[in-house]
Amino acid sequence: MGLFGKKDKEQRPPAIQPPVAAKPAAKSVQKDMALETTYFGKNLQIKGTVSGEGSLIILGSFEGEFDLKGRLKVAQGARIKGNVRATDIFVNGSIEGAVVASEKVHLDNTARIKGGIAAPRISVLEGAIFDGEIKMSSRPSETPKTVPPEPAKKAAPVSSASGKKETEL
Repeated sequence: MGLFGKKDKEQRPPAIQPPVAAKPAAKSVQKDMALETTYFGKNLQIKGTVSGEGSLIILGSFEGEFDLKGRLKVAQGARIKGNVRATDIFVNGSIEGAVVASEKVHLDNTARIKGGIAAPRISVLEGAIFDGEIKMSSRPSETPKTVPPEPAKKAAPVSSASGKKETEL
């Protein structure tokens, strides 16, 4: 029965649609990275160069260079000495060297950075320690300068009241 008591003249059967060929599922980059996460364990001390695609989580210490197309996470307690380049970089540990991200750098409250940062987006939580320069642009083309180590103080001779020369550090 139709609206207001009138009968529908025709009832149409639901339209049948021909089957559509299934399109291959497009894998998102984030899902691929999540599946390809590599962990450097807490008890590992590694020296060298790391490059490639995928996500990497550092739990131990590393000395060398990183060049990743993917996400790098430096966990709390982890230490890196060297330049780091990745798509996204999340720091909870410490890095001594240049940090360059094509997308984002995030410094958590336990992060310790001594060196330059270059990225289009940077977030810093209260408590993070950063000693260096920041360069923000849509394309971080050059690696920021690392902070040079402070020169050691030289001993300077000092004369005392007795006329003898003493050394003061």
